[in-house]
Amino acid sequence: MIDAVIFDMDGLIVDSEPYWRIAETKIFRNLSVAPAEADFEKMMGRQINEVIQYWYQMHPWENYSLVHTQKQILSEVEKLVIENSILLPGVLEIISFLKNKNISIALASSSPTSLINGITKHFGIFDQFEIICSAEFEKFGKPHPAVFLTTAKLLKVNAESCLVLEDSYNGVLAAKAAQMKCIAVPCKEHFSQTRFDIADLKLNSLQEFSPHHWEILCK
Repeated sequence: MIDAVIFDMDGLIVDSEPYWRIAETKIFRNLSVAPAEADFEKMMGRQINEVIQYWYQMHPWENYSLVHTQKQILSEVEKLVIENSILLPGVLEIISFLKNKNISIALASSSPTSLINGITKHFGIFDQFEIICSAEFEKFGKPHPAVFLTTAKLLKVNAESCLVLEDSYNGVLAAKAAQMKCIAVPCKEHFSQTRFDIADLKLNSLQEFSPHHWEILCK
């Protein structure tokens, strides 16, 4: 049985991944070198501090400040998402479906709490989640399962009875490492990648989710 469903945010609830890339490209280019597509794939789903530290190790710059760089990127991301993004198809429908079944729902993201709260409040879904958990408080970000395990603990449910909804491969790895079921919803460019086959179900969009899928996952 599934007692709780845990949503990722970036790339699953809102189409924010492009704006993370725009913001990181802008800030990192000003500091040293702009990341390439392959770099973004490696960094997707990780904590922002991990991304900054990784890029500094790869392409160091003068007057390094993790805190200042993080503030610059987060400010740019929130501005871009609120100005340009919308809720992705199927988000409100799947939330309604789960609410009607009295399933606990939570949000577990690698984004900092301030950004999660700002975005979910802007789109009017903040109060839909019983728990909102950020990996910023964990020692390790995704693909480590810590943020999902913490979320299950806060929900007071067993990890094995949780279903995770994820778009990134690092997120899918984290969910499976936590021994949770997982629906992968990769972006169109990554959908055919066989590495996502470790998920229990792979969808093009949350809009494809149906009661039949739920019955299969609950077996």
